[in-house]
Amino acid sequence: MRAIFLGTPAAAVPSLDALGDIAEVTGVISRPDRPRGRSGTPRPSEVTAAARATGIDVSQPDNASGLTETIAHLVPFDVAVVVAYGMLIQPEALALARVGFINVHFSILPRWRGAAPVQRAILAGDERSGVSLMAMDVGLDTGPVLSTAATQISPREDAAELTDRLAAMGAVLLRRWLPAIVAGTVAPTLQDPVRVTHAAKLGSDERWIDVGGSVGSVLGAVRGLSPWPGAWVRHNTGAVRLLEVTPGSSRLDEGSLSVTSGDLELGVGDGSVRIVRLQPEGKRAMGGMDWARGLRADLGGVT
Repeated sequence: MRAIFLGTPAAAVPSLDALGDIAEVTGVISRPDRPRGRSGTPRPSEVTAAARATGIDVSQPDNASGLTETIAHLVPFDVAVVVAYGMLIQPEALALARVGFINVHFSILPRWRGAAPVQRAILAGDERSGVSLMAMDVGLDTGPVLSTAATQISPREDAAELTDRLAAMGAVLLRRWLPAIVAGTVAPTLQDPVRVTHAAKLGSDERWIDVGGSVGSVLGAVRGLSPWPGAWVRHNTGAVRLLEVTPGSSRLDEGSLSVTSGDLELGVGDGSVRIVRLQPEGKRAMGGMDWARGLRADLGGVT
């Protein structure tokens, strides 16, 4: 079985490793190097680094036409595996694989089609998530599903942690089912259009949480927006990122801060949350009470 792989972030690497165990990987495609860190030095994606470490050629086209040309140069191949690649694949490119393009998608389709399925699941308060192997077509995550695996979302699991778990699950699913998919012995299941939800890409403007929301929505925002863009509130000392919160024990006005039984609590729409850890903008992370002690008696409130 000859295969190519398209992926970019660390979450795609387990599937690349799995594909290498069951197929001859004749090429890897990833997004171009981009600036990272304070230095702004361009660095390769995690997939690029992993592929080069095993001696696999990596291509990094920066637009749709370049991607199609790159895929055409890799013909012939039986199947392409796509995991969080980050660019739409044109129909003429999809037609170049003998069997097709298989997407490892981090949700139970048709729920959460789109760029941010893990984050949207947590933000929506979903109790479970999963991984789908999907035969790609010209739509955005609209193709038939070939296999799925489900898992419960832990009440304290953030988006980064859940993504890591789903990445490992996706690799297991791919290793188990891809040979049968290529052999044509797996029956595809069309997605139910009635159950479709869309997972739009997160925007930086979503970092400001709604302190008038419920306890559950605030807890979900802190978990679902981690690691990016983070869950932020505005205080009179500047912007503050909430890193870890738990349900509080008080009934406080929305946005008010109070020290209750040795804990820093924030009033929200239907109660309060306990702020365990936070990070003032431009400063180090610290305990909620350490920050409160630095303010002395003037806690004020947040919006």
